[in-house]
Amino acid sequence: MSSYDLCQELIVEIFSRLPSKSLLRFRSVSKSLCACIGSPDFIRLHALRSPNKVMIIHQVYFQGATHAPQICMYTLHSAGQLSNDPYVGVTAVEYPFTSNRIVGSCNGVLCLHEYGKGIILWNPSIRRKVTVHDRPLLSDWGGQLHPFGFAFDPIIKDYKIVMTTKCDTKKGLVLRTFVYRMKKDAWHEIASPTRDLLSCRESCQCLFNGTLHWVIKRFLTDSHDDCHSPYILAFNPSSEIFSTIELPEPSWETKEVTIINGSLAVISSKHDDSWIWVRNNTTASWSVAFKLKAHEFEGTHRVFQLTANSDLLFNPCGIIVYNPETRERSSVVRLSASSLVGVTGSTRSLLIKPCIESLGLLDMGTSCDQGKRNKKRSRAYWLL
Repeated sequence: MSSYDLCQELIVEIFSRLPSKSLLRFRSVSKSLCACIGSPDFIRLHALRSPNKVMIIHQVYFQGATHAPQICMYTLHSAGQLSNDPYVGVTAVEYPFTSNRIVGSCNGVLCLHEYGKGIILWNPSIRRKVTVHDRPLLSDWGGQLHPFGFAFDPIIKDYKIVMTTKCDTKKGLVLRTFVYRMKKDAWHEIASPTRDLLSCRESCQCLFNGTLHWVIKRFLTDSHDDCHSPYILAFNPSSEIFSTIELPEPSWETKEVTIINGSLAVISSKHDDSWIWVRNNTTASWSVAFKLKAHEFEGTHRVFQLTANSDLLFNPCGIIVYNPETRERSSVVRLSASSLVGVTGSTRSLLIKPCIESLGLLDMGTSCDQGKRNKKRSRAYWLL
């Protein structure tokens, strides 16, 4: 049966539910099918229908190596896979970057800040990357980016990067905020947040209902030992306007914003108590969803939930899966180095990041596998 035997609507309905790797193979079937799969509307529909997954980045230490870690690998897992046999049927792939910070994830595309090299957009499902050029005020950055985020603008259907930087002027340090649009491959300046960010630290971004969120911790001195009036900073990528949300317990230690039970949430800690607060989307009020003991989870600042009412994933030194109903918790086993072809040594789970499979960046940028054969270490790493 050829693609012409099926109506276009049925083709889209079926193929938009397939994995990304399968769609890449189907592009070679016919020109019409290739055009359909590569169209922006199909790519957006496929991303909406793709199930939530989690990416785990592993450090691999080689036995007898003088410098460690040698390489990093990453694996993609489905929502319920981490509780039991997380690596069965999963391929471990070499992580193609070094010394980077994951800024955020949106529609299956990750934004990375690679130190000394700039900003990269990367799709781990199809292993394609796009390098962002012409960073604003490079000489003035000094590593100070408050805040730094990545999102998708549904109105103009384009990815955007937002960053606020400290700039040294004749009047002293001032804030300047820039937004990057991928389709234009250009930056433009917007109004900076109104609250003082000259001495602050921000959390990793949380993308909820299309809006970026960070926990902002302000300090009165450069020693950063006197946190003052923390709050949530929000950024709408369509209007390009900042706003603020007050925390439920400002006096408690709050480091991250996340999504729990389908709502915006924060994890606030005081002594050994860690409470997960969720925000009502209608009344804008906070309520306690879970009360935990921090020592039982080796710290509870990084918490994820792939789907509403599913297990909670904690990422302290390793990965802990927690069932809120049964209150059972278990540690995700490490990726076995012996299961990687040609590797003898040990591994540890470094970071987890929720993501989805998508075709974002298809036919854009370059493949992460280009030139791999010319590398001194050119192995294929598979889980047996």
